[in-house]
Amino acid sequence: MTAPDISVVTAAYNSADYIERALESVRRQTMDEARIEHVVVDDGSTDETVELVESFESPSVRLVENEENSGNGTVACNRGIERARGEYVTVLDSDDEFLPSLLQRSCGILEHNEKIDFVYPDYYERFPDGTRKTVETGENIMNTVKVGTVHRTDRLREFGSYDPEMIFAEYDLLLRYLDAGLDGYHVPDPLFVYYRRPDSQTADEGRVEAGKRELREKYGEDVRTREYRF
Repeated sequence: MTAPDISVVTAAYNSADYIERALESVRRQTMDEARIEHVVVDDGSTDETVELVESFESPSVRLVENEENSGNGTVACNRGIERARGEYVTVLDSDDEFLPSLLQRSCGILEHNEKIDFVYPDYYERFPDGTRKTVETGENIMNTVKVGTVHRTDRLREFGSYDPEMIFAEYDLLLRYLDAGLDGYHVPDPLFVYYRRPDSQTADEGRVEAGKRELREKYGEDVRTREYRF
């Protein structure tokens, strides 16, 4: 079997209400479906998540099941990264969606520039009331989220993937990248939709503040305003 060019990793726990949106957004990518695998890690769901994934008609979908919930979505995400067969890898949360050109554009950048280690685009943030705004990530990777950043798989594994002990494991990883001199590439167009939900981690103000404090303790008080030139 020919290895795919890119692996999309989705960690899912009781995601039956919205995971089809994520699955469909990968299926409708402009990149040839044969070049994509979608690794879905079911983290011990007790609803119909597994049945929905199994019934989804796409040859790119690979289901990995954890019999018991890990209690930490980062652990499930890392398991998917371990299983990834693509040269490149990205994360898609089960409640978000990629816009059609994300994979093709990001992979094209990495394929044509060996000096680039990861690619991250702007995105749309969608709120529960149906409104949305454009988030311009620019040169500050602290404006990103985990979703939609495309990594070289070997490089991501070299850095140990995401640290499940960190609340904001995505920023911890990128700060480790940048402190080690890795180079990112910013795509100045929205290429995915990030859905805010009332029960999401970022809706918990106490947890958000704890996550920021962790990063400041590890990387310094100026972590939010550090300048990295790509």
